[in-house]
Amino acid sequence: MKTPFDTVLRMRRREIDRTRIAIHMETTRLTEIDQQSRALEEELAREYEVCAQSWAASAEAFVRRRMSQQADLMAQRVVVSEQIGRLRREAIDAYGSQHVLENAAEAFRTGHRRQQSRAEQREADDLCAARAIPAPRAAAAPTVLQLPPR
Repeated sequence: MKTPFDTVLRMRRREIDRTRIAIHMETTRLTEIDQQSRALEEELAREYEVCAQSWAASAEAFVRRRMSQQADLMAQRVVVSEQIGRLRREAIDAYGSQHVLENAAEAFRTGHRRQQSRAEQREADDLCAARAIPAPRAAAAPTVLQLPPR
């Protein structure tokens, strides 16, 4: 049975789906940032080893560039983490309002079923009351119907 809340409930479910997809995308992005950060750390460690073995090699520019990239990745990680937190708060609010709408729709259905049940009961009561009223009886003897001759 349709309720006045169905349209809003459908929209809320779509919003929850969009939020869920956005959280998944941001979580994937966060994982990628962490992987890139680990790769940079490993590359820096290898470069430090190479530089430690050769006193003539200078890796200062390389290290500065990689450290700058690492700082950028950390800044991106903070932004993405904040975005995930915001999306999760939105999801919690959306789930809460969806729950409220589902309860309202169920209450509407229950009220409608109760109304129908009462109407059916009133109809049954009226029919029973109509049967209970005695039909007026004639004081005379019953008449016998006769068919006309052919």
